[in-house]
Amino acid sequence: MADYFGTDTVVSELREDGLLIIRINRPEVANALNGATSKAMENIMNNAETDPAVRAIIVTGTGKVFCAGEDLSELSEGGECQTVTEHGFGGLTARLCSKPVIAACNGSAAGGGMEIALSCDMVVASERAKFGCTEVGLGIIASTGGLVRLARDINRKDCMELLLTGKKIKADEAKALGLINYVVPVEEVMDKAIELAEDCLKNAPLALKWTKYIVHAADQMSEEDAMRYSDAAYRFLEKTADGIEGPAAFVEKRTPNWIGK
Repeated sequence: MADYFGTDTVVSELREDGLLIIRINRPEVANALNGATSKAMENIMNNAETDPAVRAIIVTGTGKVFCAGEDLSELSEGGECQTVTEHGFGGLTARLCSKPVIAACNGSAAGGGMEIALSCDMVVASERAKFGCTEVGLGIIASTGGLVRLARDINRKDCMELLLTGKKIKADEAKALGLINYVVPVEEVMDKAIELAEDCLKNAPLALKWTKYIVHAADQMSEEDAMRYSDAAYRFLEKTADGIEGPAAFVEKRTPNWIGK
């Protein structure tokens, strides 16, 4: 693996197959993000978004915690939040990345860490992980995606319980609510996340991109408009190089050679 715009606090490595692994590396503060770390993640994600060599992304943490949210030492001095960049907390929560993004929650995700997990397409969690939007206990709110995504992703009563109490729930409870995909022993978290990423890597980059765009747009459109949008994307994709390559490879019984065009 090769370094990919990494820093001391964000280890970022790109595999030859196009899988980018981003690891928050501040275990001494439970991987809480300060301004510099959040900006580093923003920079990595900005480069990954436009780089055809990057085809899928895993976000994880060093040590026993995924991410404890914001480093409160900056806020406690009465300063303004430094961790919300152009694309949200950690450069992730206000971004619709065109590539699959998987959270590998090696441990608990609280506050902004929970919001990062919610922003990802898929989540693999350790059995010991807990999840919660804990901001109300600090006099603030889950403004970088927690409120909005929970309101859209789960039923209203469960949403209100989580947000108004600020409590953390176990991984199994989060899975039952549909917030995560898999709960596994801690030593298997990265293996499962990599397995999911590798399944995505088998597919055409443009098809993955447009699938994400349509799924995210669908709940904001009428069914008829969403179907028109989906049909237009299909008609575009079938004329691309990959849209021609896929059926040809199927007929010829070979593995497709995707070029992302």
